[in-house]
Amino acid sequence: MSDVSDEALVEICRSAEVIACECPGYLARILRQVRTFRHYTTNCIEQFPQDAETHLWLAEQAAKAEALLHETMIELMQKEGLIDDSEHILLNKLSERARATALKQLGMN
Repeated sequence: MSDVSDEALVEICRSAEVIACECPGYLARILRQVRTFRHYTTNCIEQFPQDAETHLWLAEQAAKAEALLHETMIELMQKEGLIDDSEHILLNKLSERARATALKQLGMN
């Protein structure tokens, strides 16, 4: 399974802000927060060697949560037709969909 870059997660959040259903955006924000937390706990291992065991455990737990959220994001994008067979998120398609939804909400479609 390919990685979803932070840039792609930000774009999903931006595009999802215009879609009536903000589930992709919420999921992307949670995934980014978990990813940030995992990096933070990894840095704590170096900063606080006396608590290395606890921080290593936290980093491992965060990695598990990140993997589950990543899999969920990929499956959601597949269900919505917003990912190709190589698991590349189709940001243009997501943006087009967001634009069409916004125009429809404004009664312009």
